[in-house]
Amino acid sequence: MTASSVQISDHALVRWMQRTGMIDLEPLRAMLAASIEKAAAAGELLGVAEYLILADGLVYVVRSGVVVTVVNEDGRHSRVRALSGQPRERG
Repeated sequence: MTASSVQISDHALVRWMQRTGMIDLEPLRAMLAASIEKAAAAGELLGVAEYLILADGLVYVVRSGVVVTVVNEDGRHSRVRALSGQPRERG
């Protein structure tokens, strides 16, 4: 069997799973929200519209109460970790 010449983006794959009913994304969405709820509540309490949540080697980008993307922590946020008293993760 030969490999297909067409590639599938992560976004397209997630949308396909969602729209075909292959996977229900709502439980995953709820799990993610629950895991960062404490940090998000602190952001709201501070009254900031945009902030980052650093957790488990990931950076959650929050704008107006919505997590808009999640990226790998690549060390650029070591100053935030230093201020928070957390040791820098080595990867």
